[in-house]
Amino acid sequence: MKLTFKDVGQGDSILLEWEDGDQRKIGIIDCNRKYGKNPVLEHIEAEKYKEIEFIILSHPHTDHYSGMTELLTWIAKEGIIVKSFGHTVHLLASDYYKYLNGLEAGTKAKGELQKMFDKVDELVKSEIIKKIDFIIEGTVRDLTDEVRMKCLSPSKTEAEIYMKDVDLQPVKNPTKASASANHLSTMFKITIGDNYYLLTSDSECVTFARLMKENIHVNLQKKHLKIAQVPHHGAFVNYHAPFWDFVTRSDKPQAAISAGLHETYKHPHLPVLKAFNNQGYDIHCTNIVYGMIEFADYLNELAELTNKLDTFTEVVASNTGGDKFFDLI
Repeated sequence: MKLTFKDVGQGDSILLEWEDGDQRKIGIIDCNRKYGKNPVLEHIEAEKYKEIEFIILSHPHTDHYSGMTELLTWIAKEGIIVKSFGHTVHLLASDYYKYLNGLEAGTKAKGELQKMFDKVDELVKSEIIKKIDFIIEGTVRDLTDEVRMKCLSPSKTEAEIYMKDVDLQPVKNPTKASASANHLSTMFKITIGDNYYLLTSDSECVTFARLMKENIHVNLQKKHLKIAQVPHHGAFVNYHAPFWDFVTRSDKPQAAISAGLHETYKHPHLPVLKAFNNQGYDIHCTNIVYGMIEFADYLNELAELTNKLDTFTEVVASNTGGDKFFDLI
């Protein structure tokens, strides 16, 4: 099984690929465009997939779905079957459609989000998409007999936080509603044997604190974390240090970050990179920007002082951009 964080600039696109007998399977979490290209669509086309196990929208922010409508349109044209399309927007209400206008602040983004959900409806009616999955904490998908993907968030708690933030009137509070939509982010734990892998999307600190307080997902401590997606592209405000101390790590844990050029956010942030590095994680970022440039300088200084790394060449080699691949089995 292969886990890929596609280089889509500032945003997320994650692929899971595996074999079941003689069948090649793929699942997609988010689909973002980069510089006019759609890396997920290009991958599906190049690999000649004829069926997709699942497509999931982690949460309704444009850097996670800007390429989704294009992907779905191409899928319909090619007659590729999608076994399920999953999202978390249903947590707002059974008639969640009326809230779409409040999940994004910009007019263009609002239109793209509505267009994407309209396309999903169209493909459900045409049976290209076989079913809709309403994703919530506790949702489980067995990818193989040995591989289980379980949703840890969002829960009812995160939905209530969102609704409180926007005063139950998201359309009247567009900026606050859009920012708070991170509370609807998925967090998945993929478990294989004694190891697990966390896909955190843009999960907020309150979610990590809830997981610790409730302590109902006991495998966070009973099993070993091998790969962690650093939440919200390495944003400092999403780094909840107690949680990363709380989990049980493997001997050589890996941290993956999807980030790119964005002069407003400037992800990832150096303090987050240092914190993961100090806990023993090898850090892999899809682009060497902002904090990653500073981090490379920091590692070089560390190498000169402690010989932790032999040469600057080794520092550079361990910090290059592009797609990030991990073999899970």
